[in-house]
Amino acid sequence: MRKKVGPRPQKVNIRKAPEETGGIGIRVGYASAAAAGISGDAAASCGLPGGSRALILSDGMGKGIKAAAGSRLVVARLRKNLKAGMPVAKAIKEVNRYMICQAEAEAAKQNDGDCSGIEDFATADLTVIDRRSRRARFYKMGAATSFLMRQGHVRRIKGESLPVGIIPKLRLTHISAVLREGDIIIMASDGITDADRDDPEAEWLCRYLSGIDTGRLSARQIASDILREAQIRYGSRECDDLTVAAAVIVKGGTDGAEDEEKNPKNYQRT
Repeated sequence: MRKKVGPRPQKVNIRKAPEETGGIGIRVGYASAAAAGISGDAAASCGLPGGSRALILSDGMGKGIKAAAGSRLVVARLRKNLKAGMPVAKAIKEVNRYMICQAEAEAAKQNDGDCSGIEDFATADLTVIDRRSRRARFYKMGAATSFLMRQGHVRRIKGESLPVGIIPKLRLTHISAVLREGDIIIMASDGITDADRDDPEAEWLCRYLSGIDTGRLSARQIASDILREAQIRYGSRECDDLTVAAAVIVKGGTDGAEDEEKNPKNYQRT
């Protein structure tokens, strides 16, 4: 039986926040469930030069090994570029070019040179948080809606760019928000946001977020709760790959996020 998660949240403009001093900390947790043996989703977080932090999530084309290879390539390459100090736009475009070159190489192996039928692309969902300025920038390439919750109010963050690996020239845009302590950022694959056919806007997720006590739940628990609720909403239908990344903004100097590759326990499979 589904739990009651409170009234529908009101819209709020989170881009404009009162002037605050001091930096912020970020606690990150993950939860994931594969549809077919191996998940076609991948996610990671990493510290960047200058003290910023990047949260990355990718959903590969299809399911299984091929999808997993695409999403892991996007996450690993984007993470490497950013940690090397590459500007965000340049880092994303490099991954896009690499994916396209991969498709062209595969076409060459088939001796026809036509890569139009080769589907070698993946979504790229990137959030970069400057801990000192408290500003977050959201870049979405074919990615599902993200959510930003503050004091019971939820804002949806959407993008219109294509996934990486489809066209040579990406149209890159980003959405900016100034963060406060207690804010929660949710990044998810479309398996989560599309879990309920009768709720295409994922209002169920907004209701859950609006009722969270950030002092009681960890980022990992929030991600796990969202994953379980999505699984319930699929019912008897076949599930897609499901991945959730939750980031809780906390008082500066207590950054609890860790690189996913260095902390495998932070990436849970349910």
